Amino acid sequence: MQETGTPGRPEQERGYLPVPAEQEREELPGLADLQVRGRPVKIWAIGAGAVVLAISAAFGGLNKAEAENPPLAAGTAVNAGQFEVTVQRVVTVTDLKPLFTPEPGGALIAVVTKLKVTDDTGATPPSDLIRLIGVPGLEDDARPVGTATLDDNTQSPVLTPDAAEDVAYVFKLPKLSELPTEAKVTVQGYEHYDESLLDHHEKWLPADIVAEGTIKVTDKTKPSKS
Repeated sequence: MQETGTPGRPEQERGYLPVPAEQEREELPGLADLQVRGRPVKIWAIGAGAVVLAISAAFGGLNKAEAENPPLAAGTAVNAGQFEVTVQRVVTVTDLKPLFTPEPGGALIAVVTKLKVTDDTGATPPSDLIRLIGVPGLEDDARPVGTATLDDNTQSPVLTPDAAEDVAYVFKLPKLSELPTEAKVTVQGYEHYDESLLDHHEKWLPADIVAEGTIKVTDKTKPSKS
């Protein structure tokens, strides 16, 4: 006897129907549709990224692997953001009384700079603006014992905008068999933020090192010959 009608699919003959293609897999929600604590994941990701950048800026910026800093030469101005910095010379002295005195048997090493504020607001030069690297007796992250102007010996001076001022960064050296004849100097850069995410105030924050170079050290610890 000949069967009538359309032959069924094997799946139909076994008693079930195939799932339509558009329903074969459950649709996963996209990033824009996911929510955490009632807020889209995308917003959380953007917020987390902003916090990372803010904290990074506050503590010196993200490290750039194998980045080379621009060379620093004595007498050449460097743009450090908040300041224009010119390292004029590096000298060693026995003391700078009454402002600075070394440890017994030690000496002082000073980086003499010419600084100019680029902002429209006066500022005190930060202690981390100048660093000495690889100097015997000094840690690479050592801060100066102080800063002072050369013309009137004002310590931690407040610089006025657009007025260049000679400022010495003074570090203490321990007793050494030989004083350094050269020193690697770095200049810290600063980046301006209209509103910091940490405290919502306009400020300059440390960024990258903008220049570094080896400068000859002039020894003035010995009496000059007449």
